[in-house]
Amino acid sequence: MSFHPDILCPFCGLGCGDIGIDRDPSGIAPRPSGCPQADRLFRRSLAVPTDARLGGAAISMDDAIAEAVRLLEASCAPLIAGLAADVDGVLAALSLAERVGATVDHERSDALFRNLSVLRRFGWSVTTLAELRNRCDLVLVVGPDPAAAFPRLWERWVVPEPAFVAGKGRSVVFLGGDPLPETVRCLGGRTETNGMDTGAETDLATLVGRLRTALAGRSRDGDPMAASMAALAARLRSARYAVVVWAAGLFEGPQPDLIVEGLVRLIRTVDGTTRCAGLPLSGADNLIGANQACGWRTGFPLRTGFDGGGPLHDPDRFDWRRRLRDADVTLWISAFRPETPPLATGGSIIMLAPPETTVAREPALFIPVGTPGIDHPGDVFRADSVVALHAGALIDRGLPSVAEVIGRMLAALGRTARTREVAGC
Repeated sequence: MSFHPDILCPFCGLGCGDIGIDRDPSGIAPRPSGCPQADRLFRRSLAVPTDARLGGAAISMDDAIAEAVRLLEASCAPLIAGLAADVDGVLAALSLAERVGATVDHERSDALFRNLSVLRRFGWSVTTLAELRNRCDLVLVVGPDPAAAFPRLWERWVVPEPAFVAGKGRSVVFLGGDPLPETVRCLGGRTETNGMDTGAETDLATLVGRLRTALAGRSRDGDPMAASMAALAARLRSARYAVVVWAAGLFEGPQPDLIVEGLVRLIRTVDGTTRCAGLPLSGADNLIGANQACGWRTGFPLRTGFDGGGPLHDPDRFDWRRRLRDADVTLWISAFRPETPPLATGGSIIMLAPPETTVAREPALFIPVGTPGIDHPGDVFRADSVVALHAGALIDRGLPSVAEVIGRMLAALGRTARTREVAGC
């Protein structure tokens, strides 16, 4: 058995680089890290099927590439979604989308666009994980505990004492949600809750609005939360560096972008008198890297289509769930996890995913691919959008990367030189 220390985790977007991996002839297994995602997803067996499947029957990779090209060339409304791959895989997918006139979107883009819709309208002031760790003395967590999606957020970025705030600790206040038991154990007595102890049912947007009212020095007559909101507003104004943290993907209810808008306005108010910034968290399965790559290639974020001959961005029309209903061929890319969401479509599905993947319905074509940071090296972006991280390979199971598979599709498209007009679209 061999041991590999300090392995980069590519899964949730925090970019933890201290995972310990044991390897033996049967495969690899992580040592307990405190992260349920890493502890599960790093466990991979060497004994996996590497054949592609056509309608459930094993076929060669050459035949799989030929069938994928045939389906995509004949398609009138192709969709390339999931898009969970390293940066090279995403760039290859974008090249393919441009060639066949497909729409592109990431499986987890809902959380991203809840934030981007507000950024477009108002702009914002946001910070990084390093700033959170080194300079922040007050953390305001709005909504559900982000540790549900980013399990080691508190351990890695909040528990360490601020490097540049000598002699002062850090407080963590939850507004509109309760810390998970793991968060309470991690942070000890530093967690507080606010806004949920009045016995009244109050939605998150209203809580944010009441805190903004308190920051403006106003309150509603008879409001049972007025005193607690005024106290929280005073703490925000007196903090040396306050950071407002939220995970928009965990917000429930209609119009979650309105909650984000309220937070952006709140941060702007506090930042007028002391330092205050936001930390919007999203980014699992290289969501941020996919969005960055789309911006480099097209000038637009995700949810961009090429069916008009050039890139066109429409965050509503090109949402993958909406587009899936009309797609006659969907290329679904999911290189990080062995699970896929329900893919309700009347069209054909080409799936690029790890061989361990379980599917409710066998796709028309399944091509097994490796996972970045396990089967092959790859670059992924951290959840705060500012750091690209390189993950190395751990084992060789004979699985190609997403970029390699799509590269072969692109080469085959070049040889056949077919166009969508030839297909009669």
